[in-house]
Amino acid sequence: MINIKVRLFAAFKELIGKNVLDFTVEEGSSVRDVALLMEKNYPDVKNILQVSKYAVNQEYADAGKKLSEGDEITVIMPVSGGVFTSCSGNGSNFNIKITPERIDCNEVLDFVSDPSAGSVLLFNGTVRDNEDGKPVEYLYYEAYEEMAVKEIKKLINEAFNKYNILKVCIVHRTGKMEIGEISISIGVSSPHREDSYLASKFLIDAIKETVPIWKKEIFEEGGKWKRI
Repeated sequence: MINIKVRLFAAFKELIGKNVLDFTVEEGSSVRDVALLMEKNYPDVKNILQVSKYAVNQEYADAGKKLSEGDEITVIMPVSGGVFTSCSGNGSNFNIKITPERIDCNEVLDFVSDPSAGSVLLFNGTVRDNEDGKPVEYLYYEAYEEMAVKEIKKLINEAFNKYNILKVCIVHRTGKMEIGEISISIGVSSPHREDSYLASKFLIDAIKETVPIWKKEIFEEGGKWKRI
């Protein structure tokens, strides 16, 4: 027998009322086997499991992956496209930060500024006051911070391979955000403007699809996790 830990976030955590589940399963068990155990023990999560992906030890994995003693599974629900501590990663030409603090755009611009840059582009994603015309009171973001930083770093590496860019800085906020506040800021510098435009669009689109950060929209009658 082996011991497996499952970490839960956002809607999944709310349904079960816990952020960690511990299972003891037979050797040779897969992610799918643990998912079936979750479904058996917590029937309300079946619909979420059907549309979710999985990560093992902070790396995306398919449901057939065999598990080992002490492995950590994370249920990755469809992402947005806590109290939280800041989590970050950086190098000489990139900087990543997941934080509950208000975003300072000047810091993003300062990082990506470069004497070789003919273009310094800043994109800010802001909290709007409606969703398809329905009034939104505020937003709430939750992130699997450690994995989010690793996944964003992969996307930045891909952007450097695809486009002629110099520096990238990405800051994503977590927790409660009021209307008009900045939820994500992406800075990109490049010798020529087209590469910074294309890289910025690639990064925001990919982050909203693959990075484990979830958005909850709060309306007058209650809240709803995006894409759940």
